[in-house]
Amino acid sequence: MKKTMLAITIGFCTLTSSNVFAESKSTFCSKRNSSNKIQKQVANSDNFLAFRNQGGLINGGVCWWHSRFQRNAMVVARFRPELSEPTEKEVKKIIKAIRKGKSVVEIGGYYNIRDFSYDHADLIQRELEKWQKGDGFLRQQWAVGLWGSSEVDEEELKERMDDLYTYVKKEGNIAYQMLQIKGIDSHAWLVFDMEKTSSGYDILVLDSNYQRSQVYHYDEGMTSFHHSYYGDFVPYTGKKSEFRKALKAVEKYCN
Repeated sequence: MKKTMLAITIGFCTLTSSNVFAESKSTFCSKRNSSNKIQKQVANSDNFLAFRNQGGLINGGVCWWHSRFQRNAMVVARFRPELSEPTEKEVKKIIKAIRKGKSVVEIGGYYNIRDFSYDHADLIQRELEKWQKGDGFLRQQWAVGLWGSSEVDEEELKERMDDLYTYVKKEGNIAYQMLQIKGIDSHAWLVFDMEKTSSGYDILVLDSNYQRSQVYHYDEGMTSFHHSYYGDFVPYTGKKSEFRKALKAVEKYCN
């Protein structure tokens, strides 16, 4: 069966308004004492980075690193609006700490990642491009973009979608996925919710090329997804250890 895709700008959850009061440590921890609770916060637009995928090597974007930074920020960033805003030097340290995801990062003067990333978009972008270069030249992560196919047989895609449902819906994780596009191109997104349908799954994603959640539809028999710009593609889940590391950082902070 040929692949199909439909992206719509609604989510499974209603977006909530900005926080009005400072969040205590106990509240921060209670919202993150399980991966399921962290997952539920992803539908809040306050937790989205304020800028889309851009820049990068040969102006090809930093989608892999934008998505990974976004996921870390949703887990380890604790906002302390009652404190003074950080200096530029402190902002750089905060950004690097979020990127590493090894510890909870307290950020004064802000209520959410959207406002923080709006004010410091240039510094975050600079760190993402540095991360991209480090992965590409030092760790040869560029080779990951050559791995996988933009179309697989229907049994394999079904197995991938079933595994994704278990990881996201049953276990409550936020999945980082590389999207293998035809040729050597690849993209990335985050999957943070799924629902079963009569013929497959509705998949809620956060794509760094857009500043809104989108729903993709998988039906049994498909061999790939399709996007009007990306073309045919197949998603591959990865970077699970990064998410586990961020969860452990919260656990250590809250205990």
